[in-house]
Amino acid sequence: MLANLTTEELLFKIQELEEQNQALAQKNEKISEELDQYRLLIDSASDLIHSVTPEGAFLYTNQAWRDTLGYTEEDIQQLSLMDIVDDRCKGKCNIIFKNLMKGEKIDRNATTFIAKNGDRVIVEGRCSTHFENDKPLFMTGIFRDMTDYTRSELALLESEKKYKDLFENSTDLIQIVNPNGNFQYVNRAWRETFGYSEEEIPTLSIFDLISADCQNHCERTFQQVISDPKLHFIDTVFTAKDGRRIIIEGNAICKFEDGKPISTQCIFNDVTEKKKMVEELIKAQKLESLGVLAGGIAHDFNNMLTAILGNISLAKMHTNPHDIISEYLDRTEKASIRAQGLTKQLLTFSKGGAPIKTVSTITELIKDATSFVLRGSKVKCDYHFDKDLWAVEADEGQLSQVSQNLVINASQAMPNGGTITIQGSNKTLSLNEHTSLPAGKYIELLFQDTGTGIPPEHISKIFDPYFSSKTTGSGLGLAISYSIIKNHDGLITVTSELGQGTVFSILLPATLKENTNQPKKQENLWKTAAKKILIMDDDTTVREIMVAMLTFMECSAEEACDGKEALALYIQAKEEGAPFDLVIMDLTIPGGIGGKEAITSLLAFDHTAKVVVSSGYANDPIMANYQEYGFCGVLSKPFKIDELNKIIATIIPTMTNNSTHHAP
Repeated sequence: MLANLTTEELLFKIQELEEQNQALAQKNEKISEELDQYRLLIDSASDLIHSVTPEGAFLYTNQAWRDTLGYTEEDIQQLSLMDIVDDRCKGKCNIIFKNLMKGEKIDRNATTFIAKNGDRVIVEGRCSTHFENDKPLFMTGIFRDMTDYTRSELALLESEKKYKDLFENSTDLIQIVNPNGNFQYVNRAWRETFGYSEEEIPTLSIFDLISADCQNHCERTFQQVISDPKLHFIDTVFTAKDGRRIIIEGNAICKFEDGKPISTQCIFNDVTEKKKMVEELIKAQKLESLGVLAGGIAHDFNNMLTAILGNISLAKMHTNPHDIISEYLDRTEKASIRAQGLTKQLLTFSKGGAPIKTVSTITELIKDATSFVLRGSKVKCDYHFDKDLWAVEADEGQLSQVSQNLVINASQAMPNGGTITIQGSNKTLSLNEHTSLPAGKYIELLFQDTGTGIPPEHISKIFDPYFSSKTTGSGLGLAISYSIIKNHDGLITVTSELGQGTVFSILLPATLKENTNQPKKQENLWKTAAKKILIMDDDTTVREIMVAMLTFMECSAEEACDGKEALALYIQAKEEGAPFDLVIMDLTIPGGIGGKEAITSLLAFDHTAKVVVSSGYANDPIMANYQEYGFCGVLSKPFKIDELNKIIATIIPTMTNNSTHHAP
């Protein structure tokens, strides 16, 4: 075909082809420039970009890919895609690769590459395959390095877990509630304290738990918290699932967004036992203060009663038993003895007082005391005592008084009759089981009635001296019971529900000592062999009546107003050869030397001296342990002539029982 062309046509054709070739070269140059620009753009991208053949050989990687994974272009020529995939991800990546070859697109492919230095690089991205004539030519992947992000996210999750663990393991009660009061989160200590499960929490509101008597106060406090971003102190009472009242203290703060409350975060402490301990301390301080006053009053009153009872007993000696005057004297004597019971109650509060303890099993003691109180009433007692109930070291008279006080209190709560259930059982307290008592063995006594119950506002006051909701009575019964149990190193508590009754619980330390307190036979009075007795007392009326009673008993008596005078008289009589057979010393001499100090000097002079201690403080520790101080007997004021006769005759008995004259 070219042979038919003329020379001119050939030249023109050549010129045309040269022009086309030049245009094509310019176009190729432009394409090359655009290709360089695209390559520069891809290499400048922060994403990791690669393309691979259907067999997985690398065709292209951008600069970010190489920089991140550390492979050179020479390294890449020797690698395939699966060579850089973490072994733990290869199974998943093989499946994805096969799906890509089928034409699927993967918008979010999360996997892990292994860098040249061995680091694990976490990536996420999208992958697609390019086809020609339905045959896959190459696959491209555009990934983002998620390593730092993932590590941060994992660190955040770990941090959240640590804080959650911290909250869950905290002994504080932690709660988060929304502005409506509904719970969003509570920790384990909170759930265990109030007795709710995790499943129950979302259905609860704080207003479901607030004690009825605190509702108004707490609603106002909650409104203040969600209205003010500052930290608020919270002091209130929640009710546990089982009905227990839990006193809590702590702080609450509200989180705000755009000026609106989002949630309230609270950290509380269960201070129920702490409050009880504070209340116990306050009660003890009240009783101690009252005891100082009561002890002084009782001491002076007992001195007066000693004179009254002594004169009555002497008057009865000179009166015909069938005379009306004798009847009046009997009534007066009974009234004086009841007054003596009142001083014993006052002395229960006396500072430093100690019960005169003996080892005993108190089952029969309680039965005797309660049956006496309830004789003729509409109330009966049911007793449930362990057969192997441990013994206690206790003042039987004082524990009898506690039993009587509790039973009287219970019977008054059941005016139409009812049943008092008294239970006694052994109980072992472990370490830290009880905030007010040390670990050890105890007996637990429960006095339960079915009466009207005690109003909640009175519960915290019932052991206070002179508190009473009744129109009659002194209000001392429960306060005395509290002091007696406290002086026995025990604890008395109360629970009550209106309309359901009341339960008083007593814990007393048990003892392993054997009960040697056997009933004593009634002793007849006998005449004393003592002829000369020294009386030391600061109260003139007490000395006068004692002299009168001793004179009636055919004893000579001399008086001393304090220990100094008594010691001088004793030494003088001893030196003159007419010693005293017995000395009766008042324990306490205001402003002078009392019996405790005087006996030391007296025994130093004459170690054979026989001395009886006498006091209106019947529960003074010296009265309970008189032998440790050198005394050979104890005489509690007030006393009658027969009690005076008995103590003297016990210490200095007569040598003959043929006497016809006996002191009454």
